Amino acid sequence: MVTIRSTFGGMSLEQPPPMPRASDNDRERAAAVVQEAHSDGRLDFEELDERLTQIYSAKTQLELRNATADLVPVRSGSNAAEVVIRAKHSAQKREGAWQVPERVVATAEHSSLRLDFTDAVVRWPEIEVSADIQHSSIVMIVPPGWSVSIDDVELSHGSSKNKTTAAAPNGVHLRVTGRAKHSSFVVRHPRKRHWWWPWYRK
Repeated sequence: MVTIRSTFGGMSLEQPPPMPRASDNDRERAAAVVQEAHSDGRLDFEELDERLTQIYSAKTQLELRNATADLVPVRSGSNAAEVVIRAKHSAQKREGAWQVPERVVATAEHSSLRLDFTDAVVRWPEIEVSADIQHSSIVMIVPPGWSVSIDDVELSHGSSKNKTTAAAPNGVHLRVTGRAKHSSFVVRHPRKRHWWWPWYRK
């Protein structure tokens, strides 16, 4: 453990290093955790208000972890860590501080899907996206450092592209499975914003 040494009255004192400061994005991700806990009945209105007050006044990441430590999703069955996204003649997207389960099932027909993991709340070392799309497109945006595999996608007059760069040793692994018929899969990193185009999309 790294410590900070100081002297007081001729004595050497050891102090723990300062806690990492919390950013606005950290607070938004923590708020999304407690809001979901309220929506599924784990927190009542009073507890929700208390947790949000605690989160938005937090200065360190440790304070945010303390506010959400007892709200980690509990696996009670095969569907406890799964979400299903359906689209038909429409456009669906998940972005911002959304909570990502271990498995995302996506079905689309004549539609477009966009799964943006850039600011998402991810608690798993590996995430599976199982997709069944026809005459549709799906774009997945992952932070730098994630590893991605798309070898288990069955293509029928479709295309798949992995545009991500080298993964970090302890980064999240995204495994894409399923099938694409007359459709396309794309996995990429967020696009860089340029000073001359401030509204450039991720």
